[in-house]
Amino acid sequence: MSDKIVYSFGDVNTTPHEKLEDIESRGYKRAVKSFQIKYPKIKSALVQWLKDGKSVSKEQKLPMGRKKKVGR
Repeated sequence: MSDKIVYSFGDVNTTPHEKLEDIESRGYKRAVKSFQIKYPKIKSALVQWLKDGKSVSKEQKLPMGRKKKVGR
């Protein structure tokens, strides 16, 4: 049995939300990082996935990850 989950990404700024891409990944963070590499100009995305048979969604601000500290 595969332990990968399908994450669906949509654009938050369109109504109804335009579905952009489905990414199959082992974790939420890996899926978001691979999505933001493909779509670098998007500032926030709607992420949906199934967990224990229930649909879960979250609005994710992009880019996700470590911010470099400048000017210290």
